[in-house]
Amino acid sequence: MFKFGKLIALAIASFYLSGCASIMTAEQAAPAVNTPNELESVSIAVVDKREYVLSGDKSPNFEGLSRSNFGIPYSQYTYTGQPMSEYLTERLVAGFMKKGVDAEAYPTSYSMSLSSIKNALAKKEQPSIIIALNEWKYDYHAFSDNSWYDVDVVVLDKNGEEKIKRSFKGENDVGSGLISNEMQTIYKQRFESIFLDDAIQKALVQ
Repeated sequence: MFKFGKLIALAIASFYLSGCASIMTAEQAAPAVNTPNELESVSIAVVDKREYVLSGDKSPNFEGLSRSNFGIPYSQYTYTGQPMSEYLTERLVAGFMKKGVDAEAYPTSYSMSLSSIKNALAKKEQPSIIIALNEWKYDYHAFSDNSWYDVDVVVLDKNGEEKIKRSFKGENDVGSGLISNEMQTIYKQRFESIFLDDAIQKALVQ
């Protein structure tokens, strides 16, 4: 059965995205990360390794798809226009800062290799977290309201040595509210879940 309610919600969301609604800031969307008491400072690098970004099919600020009544897909982007890696890093840094950890953003480009990022972070002489986005998007329309993620999380010690690498992937339903806020809420919950992981917690203790 055709989901007219979903279509109406999508239309309203599109209308709000033009500037008529209050969009969450990075500070409001900051995840309440669980951090060990011993962690005083950290460098954070999010790198975009989504296949469609690497191939040039999508731009680095691609966030997901919305579709017309006929199922025609339209690309949607971060509301700030920032690359997704920068957009997420900003929220993560805000989350760690709220926990009293001196967090520093390390800017990346999708063209950068993980080894080059590791070498650069080793010079910071503090623990580092690298999050590689293998998949990170949503597809929002009358017949679907899903979003997907597939990330690798690497924790380095202050000498740049890899302490752990963990993979996390999953799928989340998208609510019917303003799409930008719905997705930021989902991102917040994803990161909160990741940093509850015992192995990640132990690796952050230097």
